[in-house]
Amino acid sequence: MTPLEKFGEFLIRNYRDKAIERHLRLQQGFFRTPDLQNLQKRLAALSDDEKKLQIDIIVDLVDTALHDLLFAFQEAHDLGEGIEIVVNDVNIAAEESQMLQGEPMGEGGWIDHFSRFPDLGAFGRAMGKPDREPG
Repeated sequence: MTPLEKFGEFLIRNYRDKAIERHLRLQQGFFRTPDLQNLQKRLAALSDDEKKLQIDIIVDLVDTALHDLLFAFQEAHDLGEGIEIVVNDVNIAAEESQMLQGEPMGEGGWIDHFSRFPDLGAFGRAMGKPDREPG
């Protein structure tokens, strides 16, 4: 696995997938924390279509934030701002990718390769993957 792939796997599994899984668990009433009971109760009252729309919104927000963060890292490198991502002693913005923000997307991208939810959101539909019920 290249340093770029290692970084991508880390981001997808520890950021994207965890955010999606957290919302799915909220919809399922998984958490017993008193602070979350009211939220989970309100989510349970939504229709299946409303829950699906929520998942689409959550995935879009998470994927957009990931894109924008990676763009900011690439731009910081390109402008010499002193912010770099180094994995296994390799500066991935300089040596592995010249467009970090594009790495998660597309066939063979990080989401396709590493996510437990590659078919959710606009990315999955753009890849021609059928919608499936999350969970």
